Amino acid sequence: MRARLFWKLGFTYLALMLGVLLAVDWSAERTLRHDTELAAQQHLTSLDRLVQARPPAFDNPAALHDWAAWLARSGVRTTVIAADGLVLADSDHDTQTMENHSDRPEFQQALARGEGDAIRHSATLDRDLVYHAVRLDSGGHPVVVRLALPLAQVSRAVAAIRHQLLLTSLLILAVCGIISLIFSRAFAGRVDRLKDFSLRIAHGDFHPLSSERPEDELADLGRSLNETASRMDATIRTLTEERNRSSAILSSMVEGVAVIDARERVVFCNRAFAEILNLDPADCENRPLIEVIRHRELLSTIHTALVDATSARGEVEFGTVFPRSFAVTATPVETRPAGPAGLATIGAVAVLHDISELRRLERVRQDFVANVSHEFKTPLTAIQGFAETLLGGALEDEKNNRRFLEIIRDQSIRLA
Repeated sequence: MRARLFWKLGFTYLALMLGVLLAVDWSAERTLRHDTELAAQQHLTSLDRLVQARPPAFDNPAALHDWAAWLARSGVRTTVIAADGLVLADSDHDTQTMENHSDRPEFQQALARGEGDAIRHSATLDRDLVYHAVRLDSGGHPVVVRLALPLAQVSRAVAAIRHQLLLTSLLILAVCGIISLIFSRAFAGRVDRLKDFSLRIAHGDFHPLSSERPEDELADLGRSLNETASRMDATIRTLTEERNRSSAILSSMVEGVAVIDARERVVFCNRAFAEILNLDPADCENRPLIEVIRHRELLSTIHTALVDATSARGEVEFGTVFPRSFAVTATPVETRPAGPAGLATIGAVAVLHDISELRRLERVRQDFVANVSHEFKTPLTAIQGFAETLLGGALEDEKNNRRFLEIIRDQSIRLA
């Protein structure tokens, strides 16, 4: 199913809120644990003062165990360790079964600096503990008293606080989720209205969109779409008027006009062009040029304009019984593309101008000139011949010279 914007926005806000709450929970848990561990260490440090104020009798094992048990009543585990790591007394475990503690970090720190702290897992008790060790003197020999507090108490305190934090987080998540879903629904509704408006524009409905509230980027987008729709409406009206005007002009022209695209398909022809080819105007458009025009010279002229991108002129004749002559002019239609390639030919316009009457008048003129020439030739020949005869000696012949002059006069009158 197509994911709706409403669900995308709603779940995005919920995911972000859940991520923030998880980050807060993680940060709070770390802070609480750190603070609780710090409090446990401070508690052990305060017991450290009690140990130093009332040290045990290290040379009496029974008294040493009693002292460790007495100190354990405060809730801590007490261990007394000799300088070589041997456990002398422990409040929670039998010293005979305990391993040497010389490698324990808190023991090593206490021997080196007087005090040592550590948080680690106890192999003896199999649980995590907070350790604090202090070095005491026993007859010139160092002895380490180690106090330990189980981390289970720390974990229970942190868990209780995290439980309260979780309930609060769930409540916040529910409230924020409802608010985000309401906001997402309102936002998605506004986007749907803008989408429907753009579809109305695509289908030619340019009625303006009502004002969007609140005033934000979507409201600005709505106003921009309204302005776009208004300008498109004005532009389409202007183009429609120009198209109707051009169509009326082309339809009323006695010249045949056809428009051919770069794929050599006829995309427009007026009524005069269709009548010249004895076709219906509807049968000319959106058809291959070779199917509409079967005249070789006309096809060659149009093809020259399309291929060579230059104007081509020619003369064609249609009809056999009553032939009609037409002057053809094919002009390429060019546009400048976005790239630096220069002009690109996208089609051609062919115009057929009827010159049948001009050709008939030219033939009449030729026939008239031929007839006049013929009529001029006979008297001129007679005038020239008798004039040459008179000049050749017949001028002295009184018997014929008058007759020759009369013939010259008669032929001049005829010529006139």
